[in-house]
Amino acid sequence: MSGTRDGADDALVFEVDLEAPPDKVWRAIATPEIREAWLGEPETGAAEVAAADAPERLDLVWPTPEGRSLISFEISPAEGGTHLTITHRAPQEATVLAFKLRKAPVRAASAAPRWRMAA
Repeated sequence: MSGTRDGADDALVFEVDLEAPPDKVWRAIATPEIREAWLGEPETGAAEVAAADAPERLDLVWPTPEGRSLISFEISPAEGGTHLTITHRAPQEATVLAFKLRKAPVRAASAAPRWRMAA
């Protein structure tokens, strides 16, 4: 899995090619029990579905100690399986609070060590 930081909106973007069909990958991210076994549980609370466009995209509100992040999963067919793009955007509340306090905002990159994935 490769990861980059998108400077435009301070998002972390992870991309991976999986040897599984898109419908199986969709099921893995759309089913909370399977997703949690694969990616781990949020540190605080439970993830909530913000938007879903099966079987190509799932947006989750992911609670963190800093606030609620937006995690987007984009699925596309690839040769031999599926291309999965995961985009993690910084918590909105933390960014707004930092602006009000005139402090540096929480960066999505601070969440990078928390990501683990069994490909």
